[in-house]
Amino acid sequence: MYIDNPSANFHEEVYIRLSSGQFYSPVDLVIGRNEILAEATDINYRKASKSFIIECKMIEFGTYHALFIAVDKYRSMNNLKYPVENANDIINTLTSKYTFDPKNVHLLKNPTRQEILSELQELRKLSSADNLLIFFAGHGYWDKDIKQGYWLPKNAKLNDRTNWLSNSTVCDYITGIKTRHTLLISDACFSGGIFKVRDPLVKGLPTSVRKTYETPSRRAITSGALKKVPDRSVFVEFMLERLKQNTERYLYAQKLYIEIKNPVIDGSPFEQTPLYCVIHGTGDQDGDFIFIKR
Repeated sequence: MYIDNPSANFHEEVYIRLSSGQFYSPVDLVIGRNEILAEATDINYRKASKSFIIECKMIEFGTYHALFIAVDKYRSMNNLKYPVENANDIINTLTSKYTFDPKNVHLLKNPTRQEILSELQELRKLSSADNLLIFFAGHGYWDKDIKQGYWLPKNAKLNDRTNWLSNSTVCDYITGIKTRHTLLISDACFSGGIFKVRDPLVKGLPTSVRKTYETPSRRAITSGALKKVPDRSVFVEFMLERLKQNTERYLYAQKLYIEIKNPVIDGSPFEQTPLYCVIHGTGDQDGDFIFIKR
């Protein structure tokens, strides 16, 4: 049995099967070894007993890191208005309401391609006990001929792809980052191209915090599939609203996606449809990123 609060006893319903039937009772458990003696007496004063051990361990959640990449000022393209503002809003929410320490959250404002790659390289220093959120907001592009999506940094030019950042390059870096969970959130036109051949995940929500957390994941939530998205992001607005209003101790990334999907579709002028998927070929093992509320 695993718990996340080491400071106090906690109640647990224990089911006991004796030779004469099945019984249950609430008991107080503590971290470590719990010796339980169950005794039952029937209406005829016949007694049965059973002793057993319940071992309680702590869920050891790793450190939460985040890299925010926000581009709204371009040298050779139309500027955007909201990416940096949106990134700051999400950062403030995560550091005030969730277990993201400000010292582990880095915002890249209007970076070049090289600056983005440099930061992604630094993230390879993280360990398998850590958790990582990567957020991108800015211009995006989808090349339908080679079926490749791109992030467009500050120094990108439409007629020169030298400084474009391909989805495949991003995926290569995510593969090399050995965190337990990596969640990519992309708010850009054609951001669904990060998934390539994989379909959106719509299966049932995970039910075990321990098992879900222990199993590595490499997943993404994107603001749309292969369509344009508006500069003023309804995707970020609804995501922020859900993160701020959340009262659950553990919020799965998949549940966050499910709860914002329809509001984004209904509120978008471009009929954008957010996606939540495995990032193919990066080491996902069917776990999920978990936002932990303070």
